[in-house]
Amino acid sequence: MTQYVEGPVKTFLSGAAIGAHLRVKLVSGVLQLAGVADDDLGVTEQASFAANEPQAVRLRTAPGTLKMIADGSTITAGGAVRTAASGKVASTNASGSRPRGIALEASTADGDLIEVLQSGTGHTSTT
Repeated sequence: MTQYVEGPVKTFLSGAAIGAHLRVKLVSGVLQLAGVADDDLGVTEQASFAANEPQAVRLRTAPGTLKMIADGSTITAGGAVRTAASGKVASTNASGSRPRGIALEASTADGDLIEVLQSGTGHTSTT
């Protein structure tokens, strides 16, 4: 049976333990962390602690801002945020990284939680 979601959040099964506020993608029907060059579905809203646990994802099409985990690169408030490894975001333009939004808070340490305004509502571009 098919279904659709008309809201900002959809629940998926996790493919492993995945922390909160990380970018995720769908692989073989379960969530996995998105990498540097991956288009993501959105950002997890809470942590899962094992595979096959329900996990809410704030979708790419959601309006407003969201919380994301920084990778340790220096991110300035108002600066561009790009995709990074392990579901995180960065300020650096690493090979294959994609635009993800604008930082509304600064970050200097790996694992910092920052507020991000998403750029657009569709998949990211490769530029």
